[in-house]
Amino acid sequence: MGTSNASHADRELDPRHFDDDLDRVLALLSNAQRADGSWMSAVEISAALREHHGLRLHWRTVEWLLKQDRALADRRKRAGRWQFSILAGGVSRVRATGPGILMVDPASAVQSVLSLHAFLSALQGTVRVCDPYLDSTTLEHLDGCSPTASLRLLTKNVRDSGHLRRLVSAFSTQGRPLEVRVASAAPLHDRYIIDDVGMLILGASLNGFGKKQCFVIRAGEDVRSMAMTAFDANWASAVAWP
Repeated sequence: MGTSNASHADRELDPRHFDDDLDRVLALLSNAQRADGSWMSAVEISAALREHHGLRLHWRTVEWLLKQDRALADRRKRAGRWQFSILAGGVSRVRATGPGILMVDPASAVQSVLSLHAFLSALQGTVRVCDPYLDSTTLEHLDGCSPTASLRLLTKNVRDSGHLRRLVSAFSTQGRPLEVRVASAAPLHDRYIIDDVGMLILGASLNGFGKKQCFVIRAGEDVRSMAMTAFDANWASAVAWP
């Protein structure tokens, strides 16, 4: 596989892809923790958001946000100034929340792919992937999922190759649950990913992600419930591959 298991937790989050100011701050702290585990003051967080991401958030607002919930970030006082470090609760919140709507622009394809992989790395339990097109690039993206996730990939058109089959075998060799089924009878048009807690609607297939402009949308529970019912029905009638 192209990435090691250890790298799944090292995906950077882009604070610009979050609508809530607290989530933007937590995303920055999450990145800082993975980089060197350092503590950051509200002034440093405010400066980093402005200089690296173009987001203006006053340091007093940053400090106020991080003091609202002790389960999200730890704090300590050094030289008369509060410093903060993200806790497990903060990491879970920011990775579960994710961006509401992300526009994928080919001009910034690398950052878009990193954002996708950040979402994939946080998936939990049984992960249902519906994508009409499957090739080796599809599985290279799905390698970004947690090694503990159980993957069910429902597709329609398989670009069979030795490389694709080797990737399927690699999942099995690494003890990572992966099932692929082809829905030969059911029409598949939508592309989406569902896990135990959320759903992401993709505007393009994984094998073409980042190559053209599209939107990625986090769906609500009502849409997730309907999509999961449809997925499970198509899954039951699909044929295992290879």
